[in-house]
Amino acid sequence: MIRAVLWDLDGVLIDSYEVWFHLLNQTSGEFGGIPISREVMRAGWGQGIAADVERFFPHKTVAETEAHYHAHFMEHARHLRVDPDAFAVTEELRRRGFGQALITNTPSPLAIEILRAAGLALDAVVGGTDVPRAKPAPDMVHEACRRLGVSSREAIVVGDSRYDREAALGAGVRFVGLRIDCDTRIERVRELLELPELRPVRAPTP
Repeated sequence: MIRAVLWDLDGVLIDSYEVWFHLLNQTSGEFGGIPISREVMRAGWGQGIAADVERFFPHKTVAETEAHYHAHFMEHARHLRVDPDAFAVTEELRRRGFGQALITNTPSPLAIEILRAAGLALDAVVGGTDVPRAKPAPDMVHEACRRLGVSSREAIVVGDSRYDREAALGAGVRFVGLRIDCDTRIERVRELLELPELRPVRAPTP
């Protein structure tokens, strides 16, 4: 029986691509680098801060880059887009009795700030620097299950990329893909509520 939903952040609950594009270029400029095109950024999109450092800021540490991101992310928050169904779906899942966690390669302090700006609240947040390996490794899926007190058989991962899919499969957790090919594919976040496995696990709270 499914007891928990593990959400990817970007491309699922929110779209922060433009935020990161502007932040990455601001960071590159302040770190003495060159402008980064959308095409170059998209090629490594979603791989996490360690990958950003390796590709764009090899003279900086992960900690320095993370600190800069955290300090300046909200300066570009006007570009943040929240999925129109995200709030209603996460609240309905809470009402039905499901635990919910965020699993994102974004560092958890920044991810928490993004959730707050988006008006969303989940039970746990596992970021890319909270575990030894970011997605596509299964580490944060295992950690999210641990924090929610569920087994891998009692959770599903909702994501929109191969990194999410590989992380879920590596952890032995069922994957639901948002506009990505897999065994269970949905086109809209709200379609998640129609899955038989996500019927209420306890009497809904008023």
